[in-house]
Amino acid sequence: MLEARAQLLHERLTSLADRVMEIRGLILIDPNGLPMVSTLHSQNLEEALGAFGAAAVGQMERAQADFEMGPLYLLHLAGRDRQLFVTPLTPEVALLAIAEAGATASTVTLHLLGLCREILSVLQAEKHGEGVAEDEATA
Repeated sequence: MLEARAQLLHERLTSLADRVMEIRGLILIDPNGLPMVSTLHSQNLEEALGAFGAAAVGQMERAQADFEMGPLYLLHLAGRDRQLFVTPLTPEVALLAIAEAGATASTVTLHLLGLCREILSVLQAEKHGEGVAEDEATA
């Protein structure tokens, strides 16, 4: 069943990366920064992004507590050649995205938040023990 969930999540990530050309890659990581599902096709990049993502989520949690910011849903870093987006979904999963430098951040953010909703529905179905067939019927 876990393999079916991973396949479903991979399909969702791949679908967004295929539809939005500015998004170069997506990865789901666990709290330790280990890649769970990825569209990057590079183990070195997955490991580097996973480690960065775990550190970023930790800093987001610290900022949330220290500055009383309320729930944080996105960290955006813009560089000369690429942009990175980090979105904590649950305490166990975070989504990272690499986008082209020229991509409009608000457009990428809207696509990522829509993907987050899809990912959360898959993760919630897993918690409640629902079948993959039910998830695919609602997709």
